Amino acid sequence: MKKSFTLMELIFVIVIIGILAGLAIPRLFPVITTSKIKKLQSQVSAIRVAIGNKYSKNIISGVNHCPSLEKSTTDNTLFENILTYPIQKNSGDIKWDGNGTDYNATIGSMVVKFHYDNNPDDNCKFECTQNCDKINE
Repeated sequence: MKKSFTLMELIFVIVIIGILAGLAIPRLFPVITTSKIKKLQSQVSAIRVAIGNKYSKNIISGVNHCPSLEKSTTDNTLFENILTYPIQKNSGDIKWDGNGTDYNATIGSMVVKFHYDNNPDDNCKFECTQNCDKINE
């Protein structure tokens, strides 16, 4: 006697897998969005720390001015003057764009805006100006 699955058993297993996938997939999308927001928070933290480090180096060398975030050359990266590994413009999960003082980070349809205040009296702040509640949760 051959041992194998009947057609009914295979259909039953496929239906169960379909039901489980139908329940699991909708729960996966909020996790993906949350992970992208966490990645943005990590990038913003790295930018702020890099600004602080560069500003400290400037003070130690006797120059009291905030660092420039961008180099004079224009290419496809942002924050290349302060980060060892600059962020690529408009690539990956988070699409960054900016001009030296105002930056946008786009996750899906959500745009988070940042402003760099290069005034040493304000401690060279890199602040969120729009949709900040989304990344500060």
